[in-house]
Amino acid sequence: MTTATALVQGMPLFGRMFSVDKSTGLEEINAWPALMIMASFVWLAVAGLLGLVMPATQILDLNTDWYYTALTAHGAALAFPCVFQLMIGVGLHRSGGCVGKPITGIFPALIFWFLNIGSALLTVAILMGLSISLVVMYPLPIVGAQMGIWSMNAVVIGFSGIALVLTTMIVLYPVFLIRLTFFGEKRKDLQLAERTLQDPGMLGMILSAFTLLVSGTPLMIVASAVLLALYGIVPMDAVSWATEPVVFQYAFFIFAHNLMEAMALMVISAVYATLPLYLADGTRKLFSDRIANAALWILLLTSVTSFLHHFITLYPNQPAMLAYQATIMSWGTGLGAALSIFTILATIWQHGLRPEPGIIAALIGFVLYILDGASAVVTSNVAWAFMLHGTMWQSGHTMTVLVAMSMMWMGVLYHHYPVITGRKLDPVLGTWFVRLFAVGGIGAALVMLAAGAAGMPRRFAAWNQEGWMFYGYLILFFGLILGAAYVVYLYNFMKSIEITSSAGSRAARTA
Repeated sequence: MTTATALVQGMPLFGRMFSVDKSTGLEEINAWPALMIMASFVWLAVAGLLGLVMPATQILDLNTDWYYTALTAHGAALAFPCVFQLMIGVGLHRSGGCVGKPITGIFPALIFWFLNIGSALLTVAILMGLSISLVVMYPLPIVGAQMGIWSMNAVVIGFSGIALVLTTMIVLYPVFLIRLTFFGEKRKDLQLAERTLQDPGMLGMILSAFTLLVSGTPLMIVASAVLLALYGIVPMDAVSWATEPVVFQYAFFIFAHNLMEAMALMVISAVYATLPLYLADGTRKLFSDRIANAALWILLLTSVTSFLHHFITLYPNQPAMLAYQATIMSWGTGLGAALSIFTILATIWQHGLRPEPGIIAALIGFVLYILDGASAVVTSNVAWAFMLHGTMWQSGHTMTVLVAMSMMWMGVLYHHYPVITGRKLDPVLGTWFVRLFAVGGIGAALVMLAAGAAGMPRRFAAWNQEGWMFYGYLILFFGLILGAAYVVYLYNFMKSIEITSSAGSRAARTA
């Protein structure tokens, strides 16, 4: 038994949901992904509870400090240890099974521990008062400490946690995925479905790895310098170049924007890989691999410089030429999205679809992702950005991309779950999950966008004093539906039953 398997089995409640099947000889590709996936759902539960604190402060007229603390902690828990860790777990399981190589060794262990310990440290710092948004506007954390809003200890702990999370996302995961894809010997006993880089399902994964590594390197250099100064290892004056807003903000947004694009490349490639497995005529082939690959390349190339649209309303500003160039590139991503939509619809039209819960969840998540992309393109426009960037529209955009990607990965996980655990899920519960998630996710997204269009500010606690509670109640309503979907999803894992047909056969678990 591996360390990862033991950790899964030792986890109360969640361990039962994700216990690793050791009978098929696939523990080497199942164990660490199972642990990461399990941990992502633990963090989802934490994020859900924090999400309930926000409307409670509004409805019960509680201390607004609780709202900002819960908002910051909710966003941090949902983005990094939940959605990103779910993506890593399922993505590594896919890659290991496609190339026939084990997910073992120091890299998966460091990925798991760095991401979860870092997220825990960041959560502690937030509970200590570090109420910054996901958009880390440096030097706001230092200024907040100097003004007595939070302590410098909270800043140091928070930045230590962020450093571990960034190391995972920028270095450990991409390097391990690249190593897994290009180096090492393949093992037939671990290979479930051979794929090459000509396959869109593999191409998107490796493009995302290089995107994270390249776009994140400037931020790692800048953030490392700041962290050394916070630890007192080097004088703050020695890293003044890194604390210049123009340096820190550009390094941050080069990565932060492309992190979303990398996650999009990963999840679209996962949909490309999973969709053919549920075609009605059994062809297991996309309408066109060339069009699918072209969509991935277009999404990559247009997104690389579109991060500049964030600086339309943020300091430091930039020349108008760059702002409009970023707008053009942002709209250009729509071409890649259009080709993706065409490929998926043409594939289903040509071959038909077996409407099982997992693939339907992935496709509805893709619809939600397209909706989010449309909202992002709107705020990439210079004129609209000045009106919407500081409103709930932008919060709706952020929330929607996380919800859309989590739904797609949860759909893909439906396919991988029997391989990892040796158990099958109830399709009736799966259908209810899809229905609830679709209503809750799409409803919450549209309400937040509508609230932003009406002028409702983001990161603002006094909704009831400013007449925004109508939107607040609607967000709560759809949020509860979304929460119910997650409960049904996890209940399905809890009630999953062992696959008994062809006992011990891997085919029974991978069909």
